[in-house]
Amino acid sequence: MAKYLFPIAGVLAWSVGLAALSGFDAMDADRDGALSAREHAAAASQMFKAMDANRDGKVTEAEMDAAQQKITGKPAGGGDLASADKIRMVDRDGDGVLSSREHRRGSRAMFRKMDTDGNGSLSKAEFDAGHAVLSKQER
Repeated sequence: MAKYLFPIAGVLAWSVGLAALSGFDAMDADRDGALSAREHAAAASQMFKAMDANRDGKVTEAEMDAAQQKITGKPAGGGDLASADKIRMVDRDGDGVLSSREHRRGSRAMFRKMDTDGNGSLSKAEFDAGHAVLSKQER
């Protein structure tokens, strides 16, 4: 399971070239220079809503591909991990779609993995380092 914790981030942020919805500054709601678990979870929830185009509580590969530009500022593909692979990493029931529950669990796992100093929040450095690892794993 540990080897999948950083790839889970691919489902949540998708790339290091992060745009408004998935960038550190956008997630830092109170502008204190750190991401709390609550802020991270709220941002993940917003990302899920952005992906769930038909509002059925699930994200398909097609929905994820369609939302990538809005979330990351980059079109789907381009060397990133395919949406189906991102979904598969956190798809606990194996149905090929990402439920909101699976997405929340993946978000929490990613947060815990990136919180390297264990203080319950992410500094910009921890956030950037976590996404740098993700970027290397996706290539």
